[in-house]
Amino acid sequence: MKKTLCMLLVVVMALSGTLFATAFAEEPITIQFWNSFTGADGAILERLVEQFNEENEWGITVEMDISPSFTEQLSSALAADSGPALVLFSTAFRFQYADYLKDISDIFDVTGMDKSDFIQSYLDYCSEGDALYLLPFQIVGYYMMWNKDLFEEAGLDPETPPANWDEWADFAARITNEDKNVYGSGLSYNYPYQAAHIMQRIGGLAVTKEDGVWTAHFEGNEGYIKYLTMFRDMIKNGYNPTDADTDPTFTAGQLGMTVTGPWTTGALDTNGINYGIALVPEGDAGPMNSVEVIGFAVTNVVSEEEQLAAYRFMQWWNTANDEGISPCLTWSLENGFPSYTFSAQENEEYKANQKLVVTSSADPTAPTDFIVDSSFPGTNEILQDVIAPLMSAVTFEDISIEDALVAAQANADAVVARYN
Repeated sequence: MKKTLCMLLVVVMALSGTLFATAFAEEPITIQFWNSFTGADGAILERLVEQFNEENEWGITVEMDISPSFTEQLSSALAADSGPALVLFSTAFRFQYADYLKDISDIFDVTGMDKSDFIQSYLDYCSEGDALYLLPFQIVGYYMMWNKDLFEEAGLDPETPPANWDEWADFAARITNEDKNVYGSGLSYNYPYQAAHIMQRIGGLAVTKEDGVWTAHFEGNEGYIKYLTMFRDMIKNGYNPTDADTDPTFTAGQLGMTVTGPWTTGALDTNGINYGIALVPEGDAGPMNSVEVIGFAVTNVVSEEEQLAAYRFMQWWNTANDEGISPCLTWSLENGFPSYTFSAQENEEYKANQKLVVTSSADPTAPTDFIVDSSFPGTNEILQDVIAPLMSAVTFEDISIEDALVAAQANADAVVARYN
């Protein structure tokens, strides 16, 4: 009898995660899921949530609230010790909501999901130390896109985009056709995300930790000087417009090249634009896979039962059915965003999609930091309070590139001081 009890105790300890996962499985439960996916992707998300509610075997109902004022709504709710079980946002928000997010690193033990199927660099992006605060949902990268017809008209090989930034400037000059209102380059002064993806490839990260202190790297940054000089020269020469948003000009067939994301491809396809897509050219800073990771997070204002239900939804999202199709895979196929799992990327339909093949071709072991060290809490402030005014000054003000970077350094120093 004692031997049997000991054996049962060992089994209980070994399967504690499984017991947690099944303890509440028979009790119907409803959880709230909040996010800000208000566009066409929101319709896809709504359809998939409805599918989960219809087919999940755990008696879970997910009630989703999509709102353009999602962050304000969430902040108010959490401050009142209420709110949803599940949210969807950028990893940058893990700092803003650090006191309200659960460490979900046990999700793989609880659900049986295969952690090794997830690309580790994206999991790292969602983590602080050993704690996991988000589970990847969408990988947001920026890519080079070019108009093949405009390349051909300029005497360029339509299948060969620029391999570096010197070629970019050369191609921009050759493609530009003032008579047809065509610009060779489509880089925007008012698109700090786009600028950041290019700047860091040439001049490295804008903020890193030096001897335990956050340090900004704008003033005297030779790579940033190189990019901003190229950008300003193209504007002065008429090779690049001063549009606040160049995506519509590109989807209208009036730009030779741009740097943008998969969200642009729908309009390109609708408008019948003959375009190519490739990774953003490397620069002096070397290989990188700079991305923003959107992820699922669980708030700490919910019960264990609600946390488990949220885990079950994420498990379902990343589990393939008998046909080998998971909601995670469906999301990539329908939206054009690269997947964060190996199994989705190895799916035959995924591999047959040329856009996904290209957007998934970045080396996942290359640094994934986007413009700042991924542990720096002030990413959005660097983008909006430093890079945005820097690009505007270079575009419209009579100021040297070097002086513009001095001003940017002062703004960046004010940002990093809040976190040192």
